[in-house]
Amino acid sequence: HFGAAQDLSSVCLHENYDNVGPAMEITDGETVYRDMKPNQTHRWFYRSYNVTTMNQPDEYRKVIINLEPCRGVVYLFVRKTRRCYPNPYSCIDLTPGKEKRQASSCEWTHFLSEIDGSRDGTPTFFEVPLSSTKYFLSVYSTQNSAYTLTVLADIGAFPRPGGNGRITARQLTELMVQISWDEADFVPKGISDVKQYWIYSSMLLESDNRTNMAVFLRPDKIMNTVCGLQNNTDRSFSTVLASECSNGKCNATIDGVITDKRYVFNVVAESYRGHKMAYAGLIMRTDWEVIRQAASDRTLKVVGAVSGSVLGMVVIIYFLMLKLYG
Repeated sequence: HFGAAQDLSSVCLHENYDNVGPAMEITDGETVYRDMKPNQTHRWFYRSYNVTTMNQPDEYRKVIINLEPCRGVVYLFVRKTRRCYPNPYSCIDLTPGKEKRQASSCEWTHFLSEIDGSRDGTPTFFEVPLSSTKYFLSVYSTQNSAYTLTVLADIGAFPRPGGNGRITARQLTELMVQISWDEADFVPKGISDVKQYWIYSSMLLESDNRTNMAVFLRPDKIMNTVCGLQNNTDRSFSTVLASECSNGKCNATIDGVITDKRYVFNVVAESYRGHKMAYAGLIMRTDWEVIRQAASDRTLKVVGAVSGSVLGMVVIIYFLMLKLYG
């Protein structure tokens, strides 16, 4: 005998709003891409009954939930175990004159992005204990946006940028820059490894400025997510195989840069399982000064004056000789 399914329609009224999409399943290891309109919510659910994963030691029995904006501003809300789906409208109001963003008011929510505006345009990465077989996810947008969403319980297949994602750069010649970064890592080790690194570069306009230091670069030009880099560059500049790195360090040379211009450089690590993660990114102004004279302007003026005087004396002597012997 089975009891009747619980009717949550009266409790989860927000799930029936016109701007709330239907619930869709996202499977383990899947990455989905979606476009969104302002004040819209997409609903996703994830479930895992993998006994092998559940039997992992506590430090590895986790699930990664990674929301990356491709453009715009998107927030992630997570609830585990049972519905309702998280309700963004309980803590966010975009109505002019009634604007509200208060994380403590979010209903049916266990984990959520920073919604106060300080990190708009940044990815949300959660790695939480896999303590439930079901997770209910709401993705909310404040403006026209696009995003990718990945859920992965086999966390050892996901690359983690080395050195906290830091990239360094130096200019080799007037038209060439070398960038360097630490190899990506995996936790736990042995599940997967880095296949290759994708190198991205793009020249910035003088008007391209960061909204704040937490955002790279701004919501309409995101340069530290995989899909953001794909959207804002014509293509990846090149790839570097993991086998080309040495002693935990990797390098790539980028040619064709223009002097006295700002460039953004970034790297994306890809694992053999096909998962990708972007590094933190770097902004650099190219500045290559070529010394074309070996002496100062003052010295050159003196030399010019002396040379002119000597030349004048030679000309005068020549005419005197013509007069005497001509």
